[in-house]
Amino acid sequence: MRIYLEEKKQKKKSTGKLFKVSLIISFFALFFTLWVLEGNLFLSALKYTFLPKGKVKYQTYTISFDDSVSDIYIENIEKSLGALQFNEKPRFSFKKGNRSDIKISMVSTEKSKKISGKDLIPVGHIYSLLDNTKKDELEKYNIFVLSELNNQFLKEEYSLSSTVLSSTDELLLKLKEGDNNIAFLDFKDLDFRFKILKLDDDYYLDNNSASLSANFYLDVKENVSDYIITVISKNIDLGDSSWDRDKLVKINMAGVVAMSRGLALLTDRSGDYGYAARNIGEFLADADLTHVSNEASFVPGCNVYSGMVFCSRPEYMEVLQLSGVDIVELTGNHNNDFGAQYSAASIQMYEEAGMRYFGGGLNDEDASEILYENVNNSTIAFLGYNYYDSIYPSVAIASEIRSGANYYSEEKLERDIKKAKEKADIIIVTFQFQECWSYPESDVIYPVCYRPLESPDQKKVFRMAIDLGADIVVGSQAHQPQTYELYEDGIIFYGTGNLFFDQYMWIGTRQGMVLSHYIYDGVHIQSKITPIYTDRDLKPSIATQEQAELLMKLLKDARD
Repeated sequence: MRIYLEEKKQKKKSTGKLFKVSLIISFFALFFTLWVLEGNLFLSALKYTFLPKGKVKYQTYTISFDDSVSDIYIENIEKSLGALQFNEKPRFSFKKGNRSDIKISMVSTEKSKKISGKDLIPVGHIYSLLDNTKKDELEKYNIFVLSELNNQFLKEEYSLSSTVLSSTDELLLKLKEGDNNIAFLDFKDLDFRFKILKLDDDYYLDNNSASLSANFYLDVKENVSDYIITVISKNIDLGDSSWDRDKLVKINMAGVVAMSRGLALLTDRSGDYGYAARNIGEFLADADLTHVSNEASFVPGCNVYSGMVFCSRPEYMEVLQLSGVDIVELTGNHNNDFGAQYSAASIQMYEEAGMRYFGGGLNDEDASEILYENVNNSTIAFLGYNYYDSIYPSVAIASEIRSGANYYSEEKLERDIKKAKEKADIIIVTFQFQECWSYPESDVIYPVCYRPLESPDQKKVFRMAIDLGADIVVGSQAHQPQTYELYEDGIIFYGTGNLFFDQYMWIGTRQGMVLSHYIYDGVHIQSKITPIYTDRDLKPSIATQEQAELLMKLLKDARD
């Protein structure tokens, strides 16, 4: 019994020692984590823990401004930071000269730290034909802003006169009056109803320098901790335009793809299976998500160079890969031209290439599935329907035993959008609608095909999707671009035109456009139109300025 008690006592001592060693190791592990990873927070925690209760160390720091900071900013900063107090003791006091704890400047130095930035972004109305502005020509425009601070900013930093308006709706109406009216907005005020204008040929969402900007920097003494710098940064309200690029989603949506007939002939003659994408593939791929609507399934040995029955050789997949395609829309009415087994096999090819699909599928259940894409803090839902072949039934539509396109009905559209709204921040709906067949006999501009169709009523169907809750609606059927419009709380693009196809006979079918939708933290903030053009070589390119201006003018006339 004595031996047992001695063993138990010894075991208890060993356990106690082990516990003490564990505590010491845990303490140093915590010390390392807080000290190395969190810096001064560890010291702050120790001071808080061991200072006598009831006593708080609250130091007042002095701030000065150098000559680069104008009076309007000084007044604003003093008001914001001067309000920070504890027991009537100010956190910051302000003095002139250089002998201060913190100096605020608008000029950076090697040791200075950026605390705030202001970007004013040039915009017009979404319908504006103006695309590009030049910094040295801004005085020729009527300029509008949404705050007095921005009004003073433009006046003092850029010697520009502007008019302050009280609301976004008032500003939109003013910009819609004419293309000579532009505005400068903070990032937080961006809205898809505005059109971001290039500044000296750069686009803000792709290049932050395409703005009128100013930054604020701190030069601090050694006694100023990172915590105090954070306090200053968080409490200065200068209309800060900072934003997190990691929360921005760019979606490129392009038009009709049918790598058959004349395009297949030129591709095969070139010996380059990526032929069609050589001029535009890199541009298309520059997005988080790139979408195309492919209407021709891949058939081994396909050599269709004429007619109205389409297929593509499997080797042409290189075109989609060079274009960075992530999402393939399958609402087209030619995917079953050579039999449903080839549309099913093509779906397998997309999946093996890492591409997703919607608007069609292996059977009617698969074709009805909503595609959800979770990217950079946003969830986007893609819904696609073949309207035309649902109204006039054909084998293009999927069935229980046949691969094909997704069937359309009003009830199905309503049900799907309601379901998508439960999970998605943004809902994009696409339609394979009826095509405009009123092409002229010669190569001339024929305005009717730039408009939505009246019979069947294209506006009614597309607008219904917005009424039911969609954010963006796109027509995938159009071989010739159709106009676009704001409607209620969304935007509609009635047709994007051709991307990879062979219709070079008319100027309308040589024209096309790529839509770049920008989503920020679950909010649709911009849809940018990039006109494209396809010549006799059938390799689409970014349109020249003259080609782009003509297309945008035709789309405007079609809307009016």
